Parts: sequence; structure tokens; C-alpha cells
Amino acid sequence: MSWNKQPPQQPTQPPWGPPPGAPVGGPKWARKRIIIPAAVVLFFVGVGIGSSGGAKTTSAGSAKPAPTVTKTVTASPASMPDARPPAPKSATPAPTTPAPAKSSVPAEVERASVPNVVGMVLQTAQDTAQAEGFYFLTSHDSTGADRVQVLDRNWKVCSQSQAAGRSIPTTTTLDFGAVKLEENCP
Repeated sequence: MSWNKQPPQQPTQPPWGPPPGAPVGGPKWARKRIIIPAAVVLFFVGVGIGSSGGAKTTSAGSAKPAPTVTKTVTASPASMPDARPPAPKSATPAPTTPAPAKSSVPAEVERASVPNVVGMVLQTAQDTAQAEGFYFLTSHDSTGADRVQVLDRNWKVCSQSQAAGRSIPTTTTLDFGAVKLEENCP
């Protein structure tokens, strides 16, 4: 064996085409270079065609006005005029009765006794006041921290704006001063 002998040469690929035995159509990466951009272009062409035609478009000038909301009020029997059939027309006018004069004195306001709710859970205090007929209820933080009573079951009443046992109109607002259950009243 001679050490000066050259190794056999590999056949080189010709610069003008694929080597012999290569798959027809080129390698997969070369095919993707054509297919993917072509698919993207076709997608955008389809979107352009789809958005430009077929749909009925309206302009601001041809739009119909929006429907309006109507409110129907039914008259109560007290506010309806006397429902009498029309009088027959005669030569002499029929005597009329004067309408009753409206009183300037307000109608009697419902009154109730204020319940004692100090020491109760705020939710229970509100339920008790509502059972007595008081529906205008508010509450505030008695510590002065101005916290909001989100979950009324976690607060207890320390004070109330109206003294317990007083008979007051049920339209009066009752205000309860409250602290958290684990806190002491100030």
C-alpha cells in the first residue's frame, strides 16, 4: 500500500440542477417556500373579496330613526272623572254639582314605633326595622374610618339615629352606626 496515493474522488453535484436520484419537485423545504406565501396571499385576497361585496351597506342618510319608548299610564279610579253617560241635549241646561274642593292638609302619614336594634347584627337590625314598616335605612362606620358595610352579617349595631320606642312616620330614614363583629363599640 502506498501512502502517497490520492483518495477516490466523490462525484460533485452539477451547479445547474439537482443531483441524480433526487426526488422530483425538489426538497421539502424548497416546496414550503412557495406554498406558504401563496396560501397567505390567497387568504388575504379571499378576505378582501368577502368584505367588499355581497353585504348590503347603508349610509347615515338612509338610516331609519330609532324606535321611541312610550309609557302608558293607567288612571286610577280616584283620579277618573265621574263616569256618567252624556246628558241628552235640551234647551235648558242641567244643574251641575260643584266638584269637591281639594284639601290642603296632607293625608295622614303612617306612623310606627322605632324598634331597639342596638347590639344586633346589622342584617338582623335591618330586617327588624323593615318588619316594623321602616324601609329608608342607612348605616355608617361608628369608628370614623368610613368603611363600607358590604356584608351586613359581619357588622353589629352600636347606635341608631332615632330613639327606640318613639312613634315616628315610617318615611323617616333610620341610620345605624355599626362596627365589625369582633370590634368593640366606641
